[in-house]
Amino acid sequence: MHPLWKALFSPWELRWEVIVPLAVMGILYGAGWLRLHRGLGRRKLASRWRLLAYYVGLFSIALALLSPVDWLGTQLLLMHMVQHKLLVMIAAPLVWLGNPFPVAMWALPLQARRAAATLLNQGSVVRRSLAPVAAPVICWLIFVFIYVGWHDQMMYNLALRLEWVHNLEHLTFFLGAMLFWWPVINSPPRLHRSLPYVARIVYVLAFVPVNAITGFAIANAADVIYTHYLTVPRLFGLSPLEDQAWGGALMWVWASQMMIMTAVIMLGAMLRDHKTRAASRSIHPNPHLVGRQQSAPR
Repeated sequence: MHPLWKALFSPWELRWEVIVPLAVMGILYGAGWLRLHRGLGRRKLASRWRLLAYYVGLFSIALALLSPVDWLGTQLLLMHMVQHKLLVMIAAPLVWLGNPFPVAMWALPLQARRAAATLLNQGSVVRRSLAPVAAPVICWLIFVFIYVGWHDQMMYNLALRLEWVHNLEHLTFFLGAMLFWWPVINSPPRLHRSLPYVARIVYVLAFVPVNAITGFAIANAADVIYTHYLTVPRLFGLSPLEDQAWGGALMWVWASQMMIMTAVIMLGAMLRDHKTRAASRSIHPNPHLVGRQQSAPR
């Protein structure tokens, strides 16, 4: 069997530092979702599509970090890019779409739930401390710094050489992506006013040139940037330079396309809300205007 196919069908890794947090996140969410789903008037918060989105998000994390994709990322730049995009472009937004904070809160006992809610009340120390980091501009800048920084030649090679640096890379990629997608998905806890759809569209599209320039530079480099890939067996007949070109192209095209698709979805949601408000105004006209019309002399 070809080494690539053999690797793809090899057993998943048993990494407890990944499995335990994923299991806790999955159990808390599931327990909270069931409690909400059974409660009258709360089913909108615990819809089935949110449940699906959340668990697909968790599965995407497991696929990136526990499956053969993780090992292949140390052998092929192309697969390392796939791993990063699973964490950043798939897992993070899907986890937010699951509405994890309020749902998981309902898995807690009443006193613990009240204590957690108190920590984020208006004026609390925790809320005041988190608010600056949660500002959309700061979320965007932190994510871009992490995203571009880990593609630096020295940092990338170091991550592939030292396992703890590699783990730190993946953790910061995911947490940075969670920060980035927070204002876009607009999932609780909300520490700032929700961004209007126009601002969200600008927010995601502003990332496209950053990503495209980085991916383009990697794809079109004349020499191998990440020298680690010169030291490993070549899989699937790709030379290190060809592998680098494919990996850069994947980063350049896939991530940029995801942001453009998100902007289109935001535009559709904005137009839908506009139509809904227009229809509501036609059914329920201004009551002050109606009152003046009724009181006008005949």
